[in-house]
Amino acid sequence: NRDQTTSLLPYDACMRENLGPLAQIGYVVPDLKSAAMEWVSRTGIGPWYIAEQVPLDYFRHRGVQSDIEIGIATAFTGSLEIELIAQHNDSPSDYRDVLKRSESDIHHVCFFPQDYDLALASLLSENLEVLQEGAIHGIRFIYLLDPESRIIEMADLPQDARKRREARMAEAVEWDGSDPIRSR
Repeated sequence: NRDQTTSLLPYDACMRENLGPLAQIGYVVPDLKSAAMEWVSRTGIGPWYIAEQVPLDYFRHRGVQSDIEIGIATAFTGSLEIELIAQHNDSPSDYRDVLKRSESDIHHVCFFPQDYDLALASLLSENLEVLQEGAIHGIRFIYLLDPESRIIEMADLPQDARKRREARMAEAVEWDGSDPIRSR
């Protein structure tokens, strides 16, 4: 029944209207290269672009500044980006907490809305909680926790980053399986 679905996901209308299509599914992993190679061998998805050290402009976990050190690997299947995140230190973050709980399921889903501030205001008005937030090279991102403990990430992608995504999508379509791990 559609009414039951709507009541289970009160922010569903906001998501459709303000967030745009699902862009990414994220996983927290202990090791980027081995996790990426597992994806290649099990699914054929690649190539993977890995940045072992990602410079963060800032990062806050539950409102408190945290000096996390992370690496990220990404690959595409169609228009959907798969993101792997590895934390290299023990600073507070949900990435660290996930690894301590030995969880291996999907960590988050991510959207790249055209109007980040409008989408954020809409989700916050639906009582989603800010779990963590930061910026990479000036690109803001935020993780929100819904009442069912599901995590939604949003990032404020500028046009040049959107074009890089499109180029990587096209590259993934043509990928012949060679050179599965590449540097970002």
